[in-house]
Amino acid sequence: MLSIFAVALSLFVLYGDVLIARTHAEGHSEECRYPFRTIGNNCYFISKEKATPDKAFALCLRRGAYLANLETLEEAMLIKYELQQMKTGLHFFIGGRNINRYVPGGDWRWIQKGKMNKMTYKAFGTRQPDGSNTLPQDCIMFYSRERYILHDVPCDHPAWSSGYICEK
Repeated sequence: MLSIFAVALSLFVLYGDVLIARTHAEGHSEECRYPFRTIGNNCYFISKEKATPDKAFALCLRRGAYLANLETLEEAMLIKYELQQMKTGLHFFIGGRNINRYVPGGDWRWIQKGKMNKMTYKAFGTRQPDGSNTLPQDCIMFYSRERYILHDVPCDHPAWSSGYICEK
């Protein structure tokens, strides 16, 4: 009886070690811990704390993350769905920035760990982006009043304090 228990315990420990090693190899165990959660293939923290986009950027960095970079339309649609299900009525900032407002429509990039990646899609709402040289709107949010369509907004104006989404 004792030997069956010992074999079962050995198998459990061995199988558990394999699962832990596999999870570490995939990189999800350390990164996607509470308050972060897996959505699709990535790890996000959706904060209802109100902040300007610039403050949200810093708050994500403090968590060892960055404002969410939604590199594919599929990824953006998954996050949009999550926000709609939350029913908070809040807008949420993500990590896109216009780096050149002199280009018509802007030169929008995802900002991540010191790198800038050109956006491969733009899912802005009607008449968006609408920032200008005199009224810059170089940050992006999911705008709740239009079912979480992307809008450009000023990066540092306190009137635009809202939630934000971090990604690891």
